[in-house]
Amino acid sequence: MPVNMKAVIAETFLRMAGERSVDKISVKDLVEECHISRQTFYYHFQDLMEVIEWAVSQAARRTLEEGRQAGSAQEALRIFVTSAMEHSGLLQRLLNSQRREQVERLMVETVRSCLEELSRDRPPMESISAGDRETALDFYAFGIVGLLLKNTGKKGLDVDLLASQMHRLLSGRMLRLRGQEDGENP
Repeated sequence: MPVNMKAVIAETFLRMAGERSVDKISVKDLVEECHISRQTFYYHFQDLMEVIEWAVSQAARRTLEEGRQAGSAQEALRIFVTSAMEHSGLLQRLLNSQRREQVERLMVETVRSCLEELSRDRPPMESISAGDRETALDFYAFGIVGLLLKNTGKKGLDVDLLASQMHRLLSGRMLRLRGQEDGENP
């Protein structure tokens, strides 16, 4: 069976990032650890950030597929939150690196992409414009990432409670602004 070199490089990087500061990992270190040439690395990736992006997209794809098998939206959110918390150590190392801004942007893009894909699976409760849909996806993606960043690494985090809270926020059942209860636009 052929070796998936992209996966080998990404897994090696993630293992190394679990052991030391992300800022201390160089392409030279990574190729030595993988026992490959620099040419092989650059055939698959442009730089270390692309390795991170690929690894995150693969993890998000697996989590999204698992979430699709869930019986409810709340259960899908629980799976997503659980996955994020299982990788909280790595996430903290990435956020503590000089790549923090890129990592945060990547997280928002990944969550937004997952929400967009999940929203295609379900018809909207009401017809909304493309612009409103884009704004809603951005709002929810930034909100979810903000909550994940705030809770990353918290000891004793109740994943089920956080997933329930996110679900109620996303469904509009947690917080109603003044005027909404009367059917008015706020």
